[in-house]
Amino acid sequence: MIQKKVVVLLHGFGEDSTVWLGIVPYLQKSLLVFTPDYAKETTLKTMDDYADFVAQHLQKAGVSQCTVIGHSMGGYIALAFAEKYPDMITGLGLFHSTAYGDSEERKALRLKNVDFLRTHGTEVFIKNFTPNLYSEEFNAQNPEVVQKHIDYSSQLPVDALMVAMDAMRIRPDRREVLANAKYPVMMIIGKKDKSIPVADALEQLALAGNTSSLVLDTVGHMGMYEEPEECVRFIKKFLLR
Repeated sequence: MIQKKVVVLLHGFGEDSTVWLGIVPYLQKSLLVFTPDYAKETTLKTMDDYADFVAQHLQKAGVSQCTVIGHSMGGYIALAFAEKYPDMITGLGLFHSTAYGDSEERKALRLKNVDFLRTHGTEVFIKNFTPNLYSEEFNAQNPEVVQKHIDYSSQLPVDALMVAMDAMRIRPDRREVLANAKYPVMMIIGKKDKSIPVADALEQLALAGNTSSLVLDTVGHMGMYEEPEECVRFIKKFLLR
């Protein structure tokens, strides 16, 4: 029987569970940490499908309750999980993510990205896509970090990226999940995030009744690499309070 508190870290699009390697060691001493990996899955068509994948992973491990923190697309999965498995949730974290559905403009961009992936494959797409996840300053000062991200993400199956992109496009708005949350909610927001509009992220803070937030002035979409120490400190405080 599991005795420790459980935290589940869900990775985003164009990355895998190794994105959490810099954070997991700081949590393992006092928490049981799970990092499900669905980066190569090609049969999951919706966020509910991804949430089911995570639930099955946890149930096999004997987990009945957990705090779920999702980065980017992982946040969309976390919201779907919280909606579908409310009895399992003891806390929810959106790490550079949003409960809003895609705008029509964003949906059109997702479709273009799927076409690009189909035509050019993973490597070319990732080379163009990944630098935009970081602030311009971080790109300039830490090219080796960004290149390492590009190198490992370029190995992901193109079919897995295509289905994930479509799943993000058709996901519903889940602000009601935050509004109805009876558990603590945390949000990490990057002011230089090109993927999640800062105005939307800040607006969400008022939706849940018990919200903790970390707003990072110089960070884009990858706080675990751009400001790792600050993110670890904040996440530990949230989980252990």
